[in-house]
Amino acid sequence: MTSNTSQASLTAHYQNGSDETQLWQRISDALENAGMQSGELNSALLAPVDQLHIGGRQATTRLLEKAALTPESHILEIGSGLGGASRLLADTLDAHITAVDITPSFTFACQQINHILGYSCIHSICADACELDQLPDNSQDAIWSQHTIMNIPDKDRLLETLNRVLKPGGKLLLHEVIAGSNPEPLQLPVPWASSDSLSHLPDGESFQHQLAQAGFDVVMWDDITDSALQWRNKHTQREAGKSQQGDTQKRSPLSPLLVFGEQFLAMGKNIQQNLADSKISIVQAVLIKR
Repeated sequence: MTSNTSQASLTAHYQNGSDETQLWQRISDALENAGMQSGELNSALLAPVDQLHIGGRQATTRLLEKAALTPESHILEIGSGLGGASRLLADTLDAHITAVDITPSFTFACQQINHILGYSCIHSICADACELDQLPDNSQDAIWSQHTIMNIPDKDRLLETLNRVLKPGGKLLLHEVIAGSNPEPLQLPVPWASSDSLSHLPDGESFQHQLAQAGFDVVMWDDITDSALQWRNKHTQREAGKSQQGDTQKRSPLSPLLVFGEQFLAMGKNIQQNLADSKISIVQAVLIKR
């Protein structure tokens, strides 16, 4: 599969059969049907669609606590989706964010939300994280990535780009899905892949070697698979209607189904099973550019 073909397939997977404006339209319609205006948006309402990674907003907050970033930092987020992590970083650190995602519908929705909520400090662009010619060398204090690496086949090229734009001593902050100890094929679909061709899970040990070769030193590398499985078990039960919804789900008319369609219910169950079967693991990591 060529690079362009791979990108087109990945975009098609996340675009879910729609053009770049339709995801935002589905979100707007869901709010309107619930008697809400787009001006009523806030982080709690948005969490079901803008914190789609395993662990949700709490996982983002935990990584931020480990990151020890300084106020007014310049931060690049790759795989930014609808911008939930970028907005949390902006709120917490008064940071200047460049939010990059390869999916046009995600970028468009992120831009609309940022405009409504007044986040002028976030620059959201649709781009390939391996090709960031828009960013100067040594321009970023930190790079943030949650559930992005597993969609990128050429990790050496990615890390070369991230090293280029990150300042010496800058931080690379990861919350990622990696390969587990069980080499059997994944149960599909999962949110990042509807077929094996879209899933590029790194092996933890090999990936750490790649990071070291690319000029990054590990400060923290935590396996959080157990807590991720507990979180996914809880949400799978809620999505199946077998347990009460949490406060966020009760308040918000938004749902991951708006992003992924009805197949999200199968995706959630498959994540749970893949975690339980040790086919995938979840890590949080802090690294420093040498």
